[in-house]
Amino acid sequence: MVDDDARVGRKSKSQSFYGYKTEFVMTTEERIITSVRTADGSYMDGNYAKEMLEETKGAGIKLEEVFGDKAYFRKSILDVIEEIKATPYVPVSSLVYRIVESKYTYNKDADEWQCDQGNNTVNKKYFSTNTKSGQFQGYRYYFELNQCKACPLHDECTGKSARKIMKVGKNTTEFYEISQFQKSEEFKEKYKKRASIEGKNAELKRFHGLSRAKGYGLLSVSKQSKLAVIAVNLKRIAALIS
Repeated sequence: MVDDDARVGRKSKSQSFYGYKTEFVMTTEERIITSVRTADGSYMDGNYAKEMLEETKGAGIKLEEVFGDKAYFRKSILDVIEEIKATPYVPVSSLVYRIVESKYTYNKDADEWQCDQGNNTVNKKYFSTNTKSGQFQGYRYYFELNQCKACPLHDECTGKSARKIMKVGKNTTEFYEISQFQKSEEFKEKYKKRASIEGKNAELKRFHGLSRAKGYGLLSVSKQSKLAVIAVNLKRIAALIS
């Protein structure tokens, strides 16, 4: 029998699976699951972030901090977290932020980039281009021409151009600020709280059968996920009140 709702998903670049994904929101202190969604295997983590965080708020929980892994480092999700006035603790993803910070630093007040040779950008221009994955929007930052020409790394850095032109996505400067915060001790200490979700994920899979679908179709697997969540929540509530 073929499951028409299931899809191929990827756990890593070399590991794939055929089936479904279950995503949930959990409180870090009490470890109670407040929202759960099930989708086919091709689902992109975080697409239900807005709905799930709203459900969590609807349960009377005050959201001050939101934790997630690199898969949740997307502008749309960060905006949702900002809307509810919470602080995001989500590591920068290299898929959306590709600045080599050992070579370039950003000055937010001046809106300038500086290279490791001390040259600053003096101008920027907006651009938009079509790619296979859709439209890419960003800015071209132009470094000071004469300083580029005199730089000992000119040929290596610029190639055939007279000066270095730095092309970045439209959200890169915002992501840079986030990446600087993530180097702080505050972020590193706070992010330790996220580890609690891995234990809950293992509990759902090992002791409540969520590692394998017991039926066919999205509706069936969604019911299975919700029943498993109810079970682990009841166990956790019993442990807390005892």
